Amino acid sequence: MLNDLYKVAVYGTLRKGNGNNVLLSNSKMVGTVFTAPNYQMFSLGGFPGIRSGNKRVLVEVYEVDDATLSRLDRLEGYRGEGESNFYERELTETALGTTYIYTLDDDRYDKCPTIESGNWNEHKEVRLKDLI
Repeated sequence: MLNDLYKVAVYGTLRKGNGNNVLLSNSKMVGTVFTAPNYQMFSLGGFPGIRSGNKRVLVEVYEVDDATLSRLDRLEGYRGEGESNFYERELTETALGTTYIYTLDDDRYDKCPTIESGNWNEHKEVRLKDLI
């Protein structure tokens, strides 16, 4: 599998302008699209998750190599299919082709605030400096 490229759809801190985007600095960005209305985005404070739902999520799609996919898996707490993972990595269809996407489809996140727009970069958390 050397030099294989995979498409990965990212929607939160891995998107441009966010702190973890540095992990994609050597990857080609294919484009930005909305997913099909199969998800619901929610906030875990400093980062989002998505789960099954009926909303679209704005994603950036990147072509990544094996080493980058491995780094993304470590960041997302993905150890492999059937393992105890934080995020799950699954395939989804986008207008830019079949991509991997990381999901948190778990009941323990049901009470997290939803992000109706599906766009993490437009979402604004209340910060302490805003309250002072």
